[in-house]
Amino acid sequence: MSLMEAMPRTTLRRELRWVVASRCPRGWRALVERCGGSLFHSPAGLMAAAPPGTPLFAELYQGDEAAGLAAGVASRCRFGLKPRHFYFPTVPAVVEPSQGEAALAALVEQLRARGAVDIQFDSYDGSWQPEPRAGASARDRLEYVVRLQGSRDELASGCSKHHRRHMQRGEREGWVLRTLDGEPARDLLATVQREASARASERGDPFAAALPDVVLTSPEGPSPWGITTWSAWHDQTPLVAALVGWANRRAFYLIGGSTPAGYARDAAQWLHWRIMCALADMGFTHYNLGGTAASAVNSEDPAHGLHRFKTGFGAEVVSCRSVGWTLRPAHAQAHRVVRWVAAHVRPS
Repeated sequence: MSLMEAMPRTTLRRELRWVVASRCPRGWRALVERCGGSLFHSPAGLMAAAPPGTPLFAELYQGDEAAGLAAGVASRCRFGLKPRHFYFPTVPAVVEPSQGEAALAALVEQLRARGAVDIQFDSYDGSWQPEPRAGASARDRLEYVVRLQGSRDELASGCSKHHRRHMQRGEREGWVLRTLDGEPARDLLATVQREASARASERGDPFAAALPDVVLTSPEGPSPWGITTWSAWHDQTPLVAALVGWANRRAFYLIGGSTPAGYARDAAQWLHWRIMCALADMGFTHYNLGGTAASAVNSEDPAHGLHRFKTGFGAEVVSCRSVGWTLRPAHAQAHRVVRWVAAHVRPS
């Protein structure tokens, strides 16, 4: 049974069709805004979150009217010349929320017809949560979203007492908020990522430090989307840095961390608060502090401290779901065999 056949008849919209291009179409910004899309429906979001591959910009039509969009990448593998592996940083954005499931199903079916081996939809800043369906794998996550309403004082009042104390320290000591670009930005981000990775490993929640190859753009300029490095400094000493992407008046924290000096001062609270204040002044409506595994709500989970840190900003905890399909199991098994051989067989 195909995914489309598994859809309830009440939600199946056979007139929905996708038009896929490798270049960002004209009018994409307006469609992102109309559909309530995010950074991860933009070229900048693909640069930040997607693996190497051919960009895909998909427009959903219902009749002659644009009804949604999706952005992802297509990748080739060693077993063929055609791109057959598809990755999307987030689920499609649609004008009519009730069409989300049907739009997702239609896109999967279209890619299946093009020879897709596997299709993965992550859930970064997604506007809806797909239902788990037969044949799909699913992974639940949490994200932490702050609504940027009111004055600087009102944003601070939504934070925990612990966070406010460290924010007040930064104000007393005269910390400075700076945006960086070029090599200074990359060097500082690489430094704080190494520090953050080492601390995560110590608490049993390791991750590999990685720095996406992105072009930095100020949110105060004319670009409809982009990525900015924000940093906090005490005199000439860097304390903390954050890579933040933005589009459609929504911003998303991608990566970051503190230097030893910043970690000792709990400077991350001040930096994220000041980022929220700056974004609010520019007319942004939401700041997403990124995600954790769903298990982070449990006090014994290694990521529980990160959960408490993010909720300390008064963030709404949003349930997200990533979904994927393996459409040609034999092809996927061939990849597993090759990886096993590469890991276990050594040339003599």
